[in-house]
Order: sequence, then C-alpha cells, then structure tokens
Amino acid sequence: MSKVEQFGKYLLLEKIAVGGMAEVYLAKSSGANGVNKFVAIKRILPQFSNNPEFISMFKEEAKVAINLSHSNIVSIYDFGIEQGQFFIVMEYVEGRNLRQIINEMKKSNKTFSLDQAVYMIKEAAAGLNHAHRCADSQSGKPLNITHRDMSPQNIMISFECETKVIDFGIAKAENENEATKAGTLKGKFSYMSPEQSEGYPIDPRTDVFALGIILWELLANDRLFTGSNESAILRKVRDCQIPAIRKINPLVPQELERIVMKALAKDKNVRYQTAANFHKDLNLFINTQYPDFSTHDFSQFIRDCFKTAFAEGKEKLISYAKVTLTEEPASSTMALETVTAPQMATTKPSHQMSPVSLAKLKEFTPEMPQIDELKGMTPESKDKISLDGLRSAAVNKKPTEPKIPSYNNIGQDTRVTYTNYSQSKSVTQKSSSSKDSILEVISKMAMILVLSVMGYLGYKNLYSIEKKKDIAKKIEQPKTVEGKIEMAATAATRLSVSSEPSGAKIFVDGVSTNQFTPAIVTVTSNKPVTITLTKEGFYKYSQTKTLTSASSLAATLLPTPAMGYLNIIVRNGGESPAIFINGVRLNEKPPINEYAVPANQDIEVQATNPFTNSMDKTKVKVMTNKIQTVELILGRKQQ
Repeated sequence: MSKVEQFGKYLLLEKIAVGGMAEVYLAKSSGANGVNKFVAIKRILPQFSNNPEFISMFKEEAKVAINLSHSNIVSIYDFGIEQGQFFIVMEYVEGRNLRQIINEMKKSNKTFSLDQAVYMIKEAAAGLNHAHRCADSQSGKPLNITHRDMSPQNIMISFECETKVIDFGIAKAENENEATKAGTLKGKFSYMSPEQSEGYPIDPRTDVFALGIILWELLANDRLFTGSNESAILRKVRDCQIPAIRKINPLVPQELERIVMKALAKDKNVRYQTAANFHKDLNLFINTQYPDFSTHDFSQFIRDCFKTAFAEGKEKLISYAKVTLTEEPASSTMALETVTAPQMATTKPSHQMSPVSLAKLKEFTPEMPQIDELKGMTPESKDKISLDGLRSAAVNKKPTEPKIPSYNNIGQDTRVTYTNYSQSKSVTQKSSSSKDSILEVISKMAMILVLSVMGYLGYKNLYSIEKKKDIAKKIEQPKTVEGKIEMAATAATRLSVSSEPSGAKIFVDGVSTNQFTPAIVTVTSNKPVTITLTKEGFYKYSQTKTLTSASSLAATLLPTPAMGYLNIIVRNGGESPAIFINGVRLNEKPPINEYAVPANQDIEVQATNPFTNSMDKTKVKVMTNKIQTVELILGRKQQ
C-alpha cells in the first residue's frame, strides 16, 4: 500500500491526478461515531499559493462553486488552507472522465452507441443549465456562471452511469494567474466557441457550443477541430466549418443532426440560447427514438471497458476503508489506526503519547498484534506515514496449526484437544478395537482395488488405439452432400440498418427485433435473410440479403398518400346495387362503412340498380383521417 499523508482533518490516501496548477488526491475524512467518507481533495501547488491576486480569485471562485448543488455536477464540500496550501474538498466519483473512456475504448475498437452518446451530453447539459441559472445563496442575485472549459476531460462518468461536470470551482482561478495577460485565451482551443476564440465576451451559449463539439465527436468517432499547431486550430474554430454529421456517420438520424448543427451554429443568436433548451431536445430525441434505453446496461458497458481497474478500485477502497482517523482528546495530534477483524481487540499503548509525535500506526503482523511508535520523523516526513505492510488481520492472519497427538494406546478412549486461533474446543474421538480396525482397513482396500480395475478397463476401452482412430476419423471428415462439403450457416454477423426517415420498426424474416432505425441487428451469415421496415404513414419496405460479413442497409421509405374514409348508403338499389368509386366497381355490398379513399381529392361515388337501370352519383372531398357519409338515392332527378 502506498504512503498516506495527514492533511488537516483529512487523510490523503492516493494521488489520482496532477496538473500544472494543482494535484488531486483520493482522501478520507472522519466523522462522528467512526463514520468516514471518501472525498477528492484538489490541492493547489505551493508556488501558486503565494500570489495575493491568485488567492483572492481562488477564494471567490470556491465560494461560487459551493452554491452549485445538482446531481450532474460534482459537489464541493469545503475549501480552506492547510500547511500553506489552498485546497478544495469535492465529491469523489468512482469512474473515469470521458477522455479517459474514449482512449480506453480505442484500444479495443469500441465506440459509443448513438443513445449512449446522446444520454451523456443530455445529462451534462442538465448540469450546465443548473450552473447557468444558479443564484447566490445569500443575496439571491444571479451568479452568471459560465464554465468556459467544457471538454471530455471535464465530464466524469461514474461506473454507475452518473454523468457529472467537474472543474467549476477553480477553472477561472487556474487560468488567471500572474502570467495571464489581457486578451489571453482561456480554455482548450479545440473546444472553444468562435466568439471565445476571438477574445469576445462570452456567456452560457459558449458552453452549449462546447457540448455540441463533444456530441459531434462522439457521433463521428473523430475530432472536429484539429491542427498542427494552436494557430491552425483557432483558425478552424473561427471559420466554424462544421461537416454534416450524416455524411460521416449515416446511422445518425436527421433529427439528431439538426440538434447537433443548431448547437454548433456560428452565430450565437441562432444557437440554442440555453442549455435547458439543448437538454430538452436531446431528452425528447432519446425518449422517442430509444424508449428502451437502460442506464443499467450503459453502466455495465462502462465497467466492461475497465474490468481490471474497476475490480482493483473496489479492493483498494475496501483496504482504505480500514484506515481511520481518530482525534486524541488529550492533544491536537491525530492517531492513525487500522480496523481489524471483530474478534481482535485494539491494543492501547501503555505509555502516554508524546506531544511531538504526530501519529501512531497500529500494524498487525501474521504472528501477533503489535504497536510501534514512529520515531525519528524529519520535518519533511512528519505528515507522511508509510502503510507498507499494513494488512487486514481477518484476511492475512493464519491460525496456529494444531498438533496431532500420537495414538500409543489403541483400543482405549483417547481425548484430543484442538486449539483454534480465536477459541478452543474439545473433540472426543473413540477408537474401536484393533481387530475391527484391521478388518475395516482390509475391506476398504479391497473396494479401492475393485474400483481401480474397473476404471482402468473402462479407460483402456475408451482410449484404445482403435477408438482413437475412429474418433479422429469422424472429426476429420465433415458431412458431404454430392461430394461437396456441407457448410454450417450458423455464424452470425452484424447488419447496420438505417432509414429515411428514421424510427422504422425492424423485422428479420418476419420476426420483430423490437428495434427502430437506426440500429445494428444480428443476422445469420451465408443465408438469405429478409429485412422488413414498417412505419406509420409509409409503405412497407422489404429487402432480402445474403451476408458474409458485417454490412449496412440504408432504406428510403416512401410515404403513403393521405387517406379519408367514406360511409356509403344506397336507397332504392334493390338487393345487389352496383357501386363505383371513380369508375371502379366495388365488390362490397351496401351499406359500406369506412371505405378508404385518397384524402383532399374530388371523389365520384356512383350507384346503379341493374334491374331498373336507375342510378345516382355525387362528388365529395374527404379530409385526411376524416369519415364522411354519402347517401345515394337511385332514381332521383340529377341536378
């Protein structure tokens, strides 16, 4: 286990990130009644703690960050100064930032699905919206917070599928140090808005643009603004030439492309004016196109990407949970102790703690518990305590091996006592006479011999040379039909299915997949499969394909004409009047209910009595999806 450092009332367990301005630690705080909590502590490097202007800005930004309280924003618990270094105490998110996840997925050629990408950006937009409209808790005045540095590095995804925006508290402070000059750009160039790259005043619409960049990159699986140097990147940002996402990824629905392009509008007055509006459209899209989206499935996807790291992280937290900080009532120093198995009592030192001693380490070895006072601590090492060798007694401690007594007096009752590590118990073992024991041993040996012979004969028969040759011959010779090798068409392959418009239900060989375009379905390779798409208001689309490898199918659905409906009643028509619509005779007999006809067109309806030759006709126009009743009275005078 790595070294830990006491930092005020916190115990710094492990450094998890480091940057040019600060370093982040996994830490632990102690509460009442032994309640502990894991937190993340961002500690400003010492060289930036000596600048009065920096200190003032840092305090102001920390006060602003504490006002933010939203499930999609990493919470700020505390801030202050300790050992001459400013620090912020934040919520610890067990997961990875979006950039780390993307880099890890590239190693195994994985990509986010459309619904996963939309979900993450939707959640981040909700967090930004809270920050943009946040007001001061004391005065009630709007804080007008703009993140200004939205990028994949500042979006945390937990292993439980929580999306959280980070670095609200000191984003401004980190950039406005003593080296900052007027007109200096702040933020990552590749995720700037055009107005930000020009050095113009910015507002929350800049954060919307940055989120739009991230969404575009997730859908395209590529970077949007890149260049050989910073000037080249800024030039692309200022030109704001956004490639159509559907040309790069045809699976992106038209509606989603519209949302992305609106977020990336060069003119900020055309862009989404609030993160709330951006969130609203993304939320509507995912609920409409992916009603079965599951955060549980998404969290499992993230865990699978970090299987080893996830398991090791859990073990590490369990190990760190056994380290607690308890405050000594006699002095202001802190004592460090480990939590051992329930049956192990914590041993108190027999001597009074020295005032100059910062901490004590209670370390249990496999043999016996012992306590060693830390001595010889230099000023540099006072706050650092090595926990190398710290082990859980419940896991690593081995019980003393019992000594088995010899049986010198066979036939007599012999009492054997086994001593356990935590408790003692007596087991009385009675032995029978030597004669009975010998007979029992002989019978067991005979049984073993019989079973061994039977097993050997079965093994010899099963694995004889003839049997081996026969098995190998069957394996090597595949089934043939008319001299040709019969290929098993059971392998599966993936088919990417899209349609214009999207949202069509997908059927494979007449069976619903419960998926809607765009989607990826699994079909049988080397075998004809029929893909059918259905969508209300459009003709059914069907195509049969034989796939040998992963492929795609892009369909254009043709709209069905708008329809209206007629109820037709015939008077004086006799038993079998002939009914015509636009000159085409119908097979139905009156009365006819809800007969479908083209809507918004002139329709001629005619009825004739074949025996009297009397007739009647009229023209109607039916509105879309409306029902209109037509009554024909045969023999009446035509107008």
